[in-house]
Amino acid sequence: MTSTLYKQLESCKTVKVILDKLEDMFTGQTVLARQSAITSLMNPYKKPSTPVKDHLITLLGYFSKAADNEINFDQKTQIEMVFKSLSKDFISFRGTYNLGNKNLMLTQLMKELQSDEFISNNGQSVQRA
Repeated sequence: MTSTLYKQLESCKTVKVILDKLEDMFTGQTVLARQSAITSLMNPYKKPSTPVKDHLITLLGYFSKAADNEINFDQKTQIEMVFKSLSKDFISFRGTYNLGNKNLMLTQLMKELQSDEFISNNGQSVQRA
């Protein structure tokens, strides 16, 4: 325990008082971490020069960060967020996905999006900028 923290808690008579003070000190950090996790998911649009795989890995990181901060999205919501973040190049893929009533895991969706991207680019993979 640092000397500063020790001095702040020195006058506390019980463990409960110490825990209450510590909780008060760290509550602000928890709120900031949650806000950061939500903010990162609000506008994660795919750039044309970014391969869909890289974009989805970034989104998976955001979902993981959100889950670490007790913000849990169900699978359907995560997939909807992925679709909203994609460029208009994937509109036909999304239509096919919705018409087929597919229920894919995010990793399966990533593979299918990569295949669609490859076909859309005439067999050329997207080069990173």
